[in-house]
Amino acid sequence: MNDATTLPVLVPAPAGSATELIARLREMGLSVDHSPFLELRAQRDTDTRRAVEALAAGRFAHLVVDSRRAAEVLASYDGSTDSSGSADSSGSADSADSRHEVTFAVPEGVAVTAVGQETATALRELGVIAARVTADSDAAIARDLPEASTAGESLLLVCGAATDASVRPALEAKGYTVTQATAYRPRSVSLDAQLVRDLRLRGYGALALTTPMLASLAGHLGIHRDIRVLTRDAAVTAAAEARGLVVHGEATEPTEASLAEAVRRALAVV
Repeated sequence: MNDATTLPVLVPAPAGSATELIARLREMGLSVDHSPFLELRAQRDTDTRRAVEALAAGRFAHLVVDSRRAAEVLASYDGSTDSSGSADSSGSADSADSRHEVTFAVPEGVAVTAVGQETATALRELGVIAARVTADSDAAIARDLPEASTAGESLLLVCGAATDASVRPALEAKGYTVTQATAYRPRSVSLDAQLVRDLRLRGYGALALTTPMLASLAGHLGIHRDIRVLTRDAAVTAAAEARGLVVHGEATEPTEASLAEAVRRALAVV
């Protein structure tokens, strides 16, 4: 083993995500430090509640869920009543007209699309089977969906606040009428001082970046030049390079399995 492979790989993805990436890296015999740079805070405001209600009422022909976190937020609408008007985990209090029972349900006939295998698994755990599973990237959402069968076909996109702004118009260009529900918002977290020192003093062998926002945050930390920086796709690479990071490798496909393989190649793991 070389010096780089004796050092841990830093995965700064939010808690609950990048599970396949972490598992594959460990299967390769690499030490992994999963230290999130972000948290994904649930956004359960009136607009999201109304979208869940409209879905259950059969007002959408398609449902697109962009991540495990989005599926978890949908699952939190379990029919319980919030009569207190207290703030949700996003910090916003529900308005009076939304304080009633709301239940996530997918009526028969709704075509469900999961963005990535982790999302498909999360939905399956809720009893929802995705008819289509796209690659795990914003670009794949519109690219992998077919043209609407009829003009104006209704589609509910449940996603994060950082979803690329091009996704909605790209879906609309395919003939869909899109309702976009923001289920969660990424927020940066305070980083441990030792972690920051390790990044600056080569305490890691590699840094695996899964999203442009993570790449942007990493670019502010003064990453040591000998730490191998690996990215999941071209958008993450562009964000990293825009912040002055040297990217040592990019996954051949926008998947966690491919990113793990890019890490293996960069560290010359046999």
